[in-house]
Amino acid sequence: MLRLRSITAIPVSVPLKRPVKMAGSTLTAADNVIVRAEDETGAIGWGEAASAPMMNGETQAGMVAAIRHMAERLIGAEVTTAAALPHLIAPLIHFNPGAKAAVEIALLDLIGQRTGQPLHALLGGRLRDRAPALVFIAGGTLAEEVADARRLVSEGVVALKVKIGILGVEADLARCAAIRAAAGPGIRVSADANMGYAPDQALAFCARAGDTGIDFVEQPVAEEDLATMAACAAACAVPIAADEGLHSIDQIRRHHETGAAAGGSLKTIKLGGALAVMEAGRLMQSLGMHVNLAGKTAETGIASAAIAHLAVALPQLDWDTSMTAPYLAADVVTDPVTIRDGHIAPPEGAGLGIRVDGARLARFIV
Repeated sequence: MLRLRSITAIPVSVPLKRPVKMAGSTLTAADNVIVRAEDETGAIGWGEAASAPMMNGETQAGMVAAIRHMAERLIGAEVTTAAALPHLIAPLIHFNPGAKAAVEIALLDLIGQRTGQPLHALLGGRLRDRAPALVFIAGGTLAEEVADARRLVSEGVVALKVKIGILGVEADLARCAAIRAAAGPGIRVSADANMGYAPDQALAFCARAGDTGIDFVEQPVAEEDLATMAACAAACAVPIAADEGLHSIDQIRRHHETGAAAGGSLKTIKLGGALAVMEAGRLMQSLGMHVNLAGKTAETGIASAAIAHLAVALPQLDWDTSMTAPYLAADVVTDPVTIRDGHIAPPEGAGLGIRVDGARLARFIV
């Protein structure tokens, strides 16, 4: 058991190595909130959530306010087990899944340190030594994207995702085909529209997506448009995945029951924490759905460490892991998780297994 002494919300803005273009936005920096939780012994746990107003409605300022609201009610609280955290955190504020995820991960880090267990042990145990990593292809000319694909594959990357929904259906089909050809056999290639298509565009793309050789199409239309998602699935020779549409267990069930998606992307900032991601992963496995695990573009080594622990604990992970710290120009963690031979593995040690550099963190506080 531990007793909480303080919980601090720290807003940061960390530049990306280069802009990431996706439907509806171009990202140049990660505007995130880092949580620092301290217990009565002086031990410190870390958590993080990326702001994603178009995904879960949370801005950076909103998350800071929500975390401060929760902190007022958590100071002095006794934390017993990992399983007790959802019951402790959920009643504090409605929705706000990113803010809740950042707090939960910080408390899981503390519990792990106090008990000497890595995060993946608190989540149910390690099922694999490492997990395949998925890397984005987003921005630049077609020639540059093809060159990126070839370079990444030569470095050992095993899965690529093409960001579509910006240039139009014909251009996106050509990009997918070219990148698929450049990647070569044995490399998974998917296409993510981030809700960027109108229904007629989505149907036109999905009807021909199989011809490009890609493996699945992610979130072609708006999250609430399950009818068009289902129509795309019926027209498409490859599976349809949901991302922005999956915020709860009920939404996973609805996508499955309506035929709107054969799989989907799980994020802590959508579901409210690592424990909820584990619950969702178990459900998707039981339903025969494909599973991708993802961080929001982009997260520092704090959230990325949590993703790496989840990646080895989830019962199924056949659509790879999007771990986004490598897109940052700098990090607040001294030894962040990296992609090696196309895979990631969690840090060694108790809790998250990371060390945050205070001087680096101070550079990015806003």
